[in-house]
Amino acid sequence: MTFFLKLRHWELFLMLALPTVLCLMLGIPFKPLIVSTVGLFMMLVLFMWMLSVGIWSNSQLDPSRQRGPLLFIAALVLPIVYLLAYIILVVPELTSGTPVKPKLWMFPLHMLSLSGIFYGIWYTAGQLKTLLESKDANYMIFSNTFFMLFVFPLGVWLIQPGVNQLFFESQQSAGAGDDA
Repeated sequence: MTFFLKLRHWELFLMLALPTVLCLMLGIPFKPLIVSTVGLFMMLVLFMWMLSVGIWSNSQLDPSRQRGPLLFIAALVLPIVYLLAYIILVVPELTSGTPVKPKLWMFPLHMLSLSGIFYGIWYTAGQLKTLLESKDANYMIFSNTFFMLFVFPLGVWLIQPGVNQLFFESQQSAGAGDDA
């Protein structure tokens, strides 16, 4: 999981933006399967980064400030399962060319997925800001981080340098503690 913590901001940004840019440059038509696959890749990269930052930030906090990561992990897995179900069950109908009726089962799953994404962003922003500020962060303290994560390609660009700095400082202090 430290792979994402070590990435530079531009490397992470490229991982998020490159699939879309390549599709545009290569003239690949944005059909439902391509859009879903590119979206799944971007979602996997973003959620793995958020998972890395959230769990690592949580582990660096005092035990009294730590939160259980199980709900956080479930909240980030749910949208991926939803998108996979969409790709498997709905995209073939969309590519067939016949009119597609809206699926009633998608609405509750869609709302749960959105809730999971919001909770994942909330958890990551809260734990990271608590680590940065060295005190419990309420919403007003971490709202800017929350919104930067919400507009993820640009937010990642701005947040990742701080994550890098915190991570490398913790690695150096852990290394210095081993030498003593």
